[in-house]
Amino acid sequence: MKRFLEDSGYGDPNEVVVLTDGVRDLAGVANDFTYDNEWILDWAHIGRMLRRVDQAIAPLAYGRLTESGSAFELWDLFVRFRHYVWVGSTVAWQQFAAKLAHLLDLREIRDPAARSQVRKASYSLSNVVTYLESNVESLIDYRTWQHAGGRISTGFVESSINRIVGRRMCKSQHMRWSRVGAHSVVQLRVALLNKEFHELAQRQFPWIVQRRVTWLWQKTSQGF
Repeated sequence: MKRFLEDSGYGDPNEVVVLTDGVRDLAGVANDFTYDNEWILDWAHIGRMLRRVDQAIAPLAYGRLTESGSAFELWDLFVRFRHYVWVGSTVAWQQFAAKLAHLLDLREIRDPAARSQVRKASYSLSNVVTYLESNVESLIDYRTWQHAGGRISTGFVESSINRIVGRRMCKSQHMRWSRVGAHSVVQLRVALLNKEFHELAQRQFPWIVQRRVTWLWQKTSQGF
């Protein structure tokens, strides 16, 4: 990883930003770096969980539940909750999450017919709040970060991977990858990106050591 970062133009004292879904598998690797590192919760995962809450609340949105509330009180409160998550105001989104949970309880009491939908919304809200509170140290002001040119999500990478896998392994294509073939392609790509193909070829195929190949990062060819 350190070699990859150096090849990508990172050098001490640069800071490395790690986008994570909350699983800190890379923590041990990052701690061995000479670089400062910062962990940011991937907005793609937060957004998906907020979307589930949104979809669950939508059928329940209409109706005033408190004297000072609007006709779309549940929806208004959810929008504010989502906004404070977006700008990284932890105290505010925690307060609005508690208010939103209270309104859902009121809705269940006043409308027993909607109990199933209310409980679905409460469950989705509880999931996202637990997720955020478990990773509160990795939350940032996503709006400011994005305006400054920082990346807030790896969703584009995941969608590209899903599209490639879908076309090459799931769809009815004339030429498809097998599981073994796909694994081999990935190992080859990793070796190329890590500039380890030369050593890999020498270990696996010593009989072709006299042949030569030119890589994109080299101006002259070399034997492998």
